[in-house]
Amino acid sequence: MKRFWDPGISRTILFVLGVFTFVVACYRTLATGKMDGLYNNYWLFMLSFGLVIGLRYLRQQDKIKAAEAEAARKAALPAAAKKPKKKR
Repeated sequence: MKRFWDPGISRTILFVLGVFTFVVACYRTLATGKMDGLYNNYWLFMLSFGLVIGLRYLRQQDKIKAAEAEAARKAALPAAAKKPKKKR
């Protein structure tokens, strides 16, 4: 089944949502003032950090998959080169 969008767009959406929630949390904290603003908007900061941590996790998984594919490619390359050639 064909994917509706490229995996890169989902990463972009995660990043944008993370930045947006962080900016909103900062604004609401400054607008409310003092420590009450921070306490009232703590959940927005945690949501933002959770989105960024999720994005970092997905990027790390991509790096691991790429390294495994590269290792498999390098392992297959010498095996193909070692095949004996037939003499005529």
